[in-house]
Amino acid sequence: ARAAGIEGKVRIEITVGVDGTVKNAKLISGLGYGLDEAALEAARASTFLPGTRCGQASEATFTMGIRFSL
Repeated sequence: ARAAGIEGKVRIEITVGVDGTVKNAKLISGLGYGLDEAALEAARASTFLPGTRCGQASEATFTMGIRFSL
C-alpha cells in the first residue's frame, strides 16, 4: 500500500461485549492492499469501556473509521 501511495479510511462495524473486549469486527468499506486486514486486526486487539444501559454494562455495536495516511 505504501509503495502504491494508497491512503484513505477503512470503516469497520465493531461489537463490544460487556467485558469491553471486541466480540465481532466486520469490514464495511475498505481500501485493499492489506490495509483492510490490518484495520480488522487492530480493531480485534483493542479493548473499550463497555456500553451501559440503565446503569448496567451491555453489549454495544458501533462503526469505527481507521485512517491510513502517508
